[in-house]
Amino acid sequence: MSIIILSGGFGSGKTELALDLALEHSTQSNHTVLADLDLVNPFFASREMEKYLTRQGIQVVAPHGDLSFGDVPSIPPEILGYIRQDNEMIIDLAGDEAGAVVLGYLNRYILERDFEFLLVINPYRPFAASLEEIIKLKTNLEKVARFKFTGIISNPNLVEETDMETIIQGHKQVESYAQNLHLPIRFLAVEERFFEETYSIYGEIVRKIRLFLRPEWIRPVEEVVQYGERDR
Repeated sequence: MSIIILSGGFGSGKTELALDLALEHSTQSNHTVLADLDLVNPFFASREMEKYLTRQGIQVVAPHGDLSFGDVPSIPPEILGYIRQDNEMIIDLAGDEAGAVVLGYLNRYILERDFEFLLVINPYRPFAASLEEIIKLKTNLEKVARFKFTGIISNPNLVEETDMETIIQGHKQVESYAQNLHLPIRFLAVEERFFEETYSIYGEIVRKIRLFLRPEWIRPVEEVVQYGERDR
């Protein structure tokens, strides 16, 4: 049993990946926890899918009520108990100063367990457009967290405008970042429609993901019916 912590700049796709990883782990474990610690005014949040995740047997830990989307960090008090339990835990963490503060607070509890600290990079987003910006983000988070990133998730996409060229060129950029940061790429995330072609190029590193948090007006009808309008 382990903890997977996902962090990344705005628009990196870490929340979608956190949802997908939680659902995968829930098929392999009797106790999967998704901790939504992206606590400062998130645009998309894992807790928007709480009803659906609960039906899949996933325990969602997140602020509720007036603290759900506050402007200051509010760490759910039960998070420490879940970190100390024997479970599969996915932590969706903000990729900014507030996220670093949260991680610093949880540091000594996380270090008691096996964990992965993964930097999600979408090179088409403003906060990941250059190596300098990636280094700044990585350095700030590691300094306060007091432990190092263990790997990178490559998530090159332009949402609905994504094509194979987007993926190939974007992943090439992420590979360059990874080489400079001396970090391994754990996987390359792609939507199902690109999986077979991408797999034929890159092999086992490719991971097929589902998207849950796209606005309803660009989601296929069958997705809206299955998952609801963010299922709140």
